[in-house]
Formats: sequence, C-alpha cells, structure tokens
Amino acid sequence: MATNTLGTPNAGTTLTLGKGAQFWVYLSPQNNTAQVVKEWSVTFSQGNWSDSITSNNPTKTIQTPGLSGIFEIKVQQMNYSINPPAMIDIPAMPGSMTQIGCNSNCASMVGIVADEHPLLGGSNAKFWTTWDAFCSKG
Repeated sequence: MATNTLGTPNAGTTLTLGKGAQFWVYLSPQNNTAQVVKEWSVTFSQGNWSDSITSNNPTKTIQTPGLSGIFEIKVQQMNYSINPPAMIDIPAMPGSMTQIGCNSNCASMVGIVADEHPLLGGSNAKFWTTWDAFCSKG
C-alpha cells in the first residue's frame, strides 16, 4: 500500500500565474499533521483585501485582485483540549513570521506541521512560509 510522502499540497489544479499574487496551503506529512490538525484556517490580508483557506476547502487557491508585496497572515487551528474548543493561533517556525511576500506573477505558500509530540487536541503545530515559491517569467 503506497503512502503519501508528499503531504497535502493545495494546488488541486494548475495555477496560471500573473495578474496578482497567489497562495496555497501545504499540510506536511510529518508527524501525521492531517490527522492531528483537523480544523485549521490561514487568512491572507493586505490593506482592505483578505481571503482565507480552511480545512473545509483545503485545495482552494487564492488569486489576489492584482496585488503583490507583503501580506499579513494569520494561521489558526482548533484546540480541542479546552472546553469549549476554540481557534488558537499557530506560531511560526524559526525563520518564518506572520507575513508572507508574493509578487504579482508568483505563488507563495504556507506550510503547517504538527509537532513531533503533539498535545491532546493537536494544539502545538507550527507553520512556515515560502515566499515566491514559483513565478512566471514577466
């Protein structure tokens, strides 16, 4: 039986680059992230514009309306170890921050990975970013 060693990338179809920054989310196969981090949300924003990718539609790709530059990101997951369960912020891994850069002819991504020894409820994941993961010429 084959196992998915590539994780869960969020590019359900091909991306057509240009006319605005694009974003997707990657769930790492490390530490059974998809099984541990069951409900999550990543929100990208710049000025008055914002959009989110969530566990309800994990293969969504965001295309901004011609925007580029630095975007604020908020990465959250549901913490089931508290009553009632609530969305909590996922912290950035070293080298990443709550901002991501993307040119108008590029796509960038946020990766989520569960810690090696997750807490009950999966409330100790981290995220990382890849700015301009790939770009088109021009």
